[in-house]
Amino acid sequence: IATGQMHHAWLISGPKGIGKATLAYRVARCLLRYGAGTPPPAGLALAEDDPVFRQVRALSHPDLLVLRRPVDGTDRIQTVLPVDEVRKALEFFSLSAGAGGWRICIIDSVDDMNIAAANALLKILEEPPKQSVFFLISHAPGRLLPTSRSRCRKLALSPLNDADLLSVLSVH
Repeated sequence: IATGQMHHAWLISGPKGIGKATLAYRVARCLLRYGAGTPPPAGLALAEDDPVFRQVRALSHPDLLVLRRPVDGTDRIQTVLPVDEVRKALEFFSLSAGAGGWRICIIDSVDDMNIAAANALLKILEEPPKQSVFFLISHAPGRLLPTSRSRCRKLALSPLNDADLLSVLSVH
């Protein structure tokens, strides 16, 4: 972020519950608040009363798109992330950034996409718009199309070992 050299797509993988989405939202808030080329705050933290923090928490920031399995007519979460949801990204990235900076798409999780959705995502990843970043959350990155994986920087998260966990707990 500090160098301004953000790759357009990040595949954040690791076990469920490890903080993949939390990391994606933290990076998104920093990019939306400061842009690339500015050193982010320590720990990527923004104050909860920061307008960008509040907009991202409410999923109302004009330059953030979050794609996840939709709710059907009976208020049940669908079993897959369908192609229609991924196509929302095509429309989102066809527009200019509302705040004039970065546009960010978080897909939580790409494991839930059907094959048509995976192919639609590949089309966007092959020709990424300027100043755009995708954060693809995955618990099983091997299930993503190999061509999509090849267009992403990979960031594999793993659980803390016992010594690191104790160190973190003693600091806080």
